[in-house]
Amino acid sequence: MDAIQLYVTIGLIFILAGTVKGVVGFGLPLVSITLLTPLYGLVDAIGLMLIPAIVTNFWQAISGDQFIVLWRRLWALFVSGALCALLAANILVRVDTRGFTILLGVIILAYSVIGLSSWQLPKPGRQEKWLSPITGILTGTLVGLTGVSVFPMTSYLHALRLDRQTQFQAMGMWFLTVMFVISAVFGWQGGFPQAIVGLGATGTIAGLIGMMLGQLIGKHLSESVFQQVFFVALGVLGVFVAMRAYWA
Repeated sequence: MDAIQLYVTIGLIFILAGTVKGVVGFGLPLVSITLLTPLYGLVDAIGLMLIPAIVTNFWQAISGDQFIVLWRRLWALFVSGALCALLAANILVRVDTRGFTILLGVIILAYSVIGLSSWQLPKPGRQEKWLSPITGILTGTLVGLTGVSVFPMTSYLHALRLDRQTQFQAMGMWFLTVMFVISAVFGWQGGFPQAIVGLGATGTIAGLIGMMLGQLIGKHLSESVFQQVFFVALGVLGVFVAMRAYWA
């Protein structure tokens, strides 16, 4: 693949990923890694995703007025997740990623099945104090090994019954925190692909364009319909990623 094809591919993938994020409030890392991994491998896919994810989630994290309130309530969730992502990402960049790529496909498939079933965790209530760090540990480990930061974190945030804007901001705070941590690991361990600045800028611009497009689409399209299509497509891609890595 020559340079022009590479930049066009990155641009198209991140426009799509940004569009999904603009409609449902998440999905840029999930969609971009799912589509990039079969083309470039898991480590390079995560490396290409990090800069656009940090930029887009910065705006999401500061988009509401609940930042301090959310931090005081969910700091154990964010800190435990960040620490586990730090440890797991150090493993990812040092070992063969075939097994982790299969894990990525399985996680994507599981997440799509949960999304299609509309299954929801019960409200944690008094158990929130210990469920938050446990959720952070599990999600942080999975994101450090696969780059996917939504499961089970988003299911847990849904269970807290936050209003839509507050949940949107909480997801942005989590995504920003964990992507910054993984970026630090990749920078330290030399995990970024070559030409990361140009590719990252392309992905960022394309992701922002996609987010604006997604917000326009969201005004005219039922979110429930969009999510059904999204989760079906995600499930198919998850099976493809896992099977391709298994038979490689």
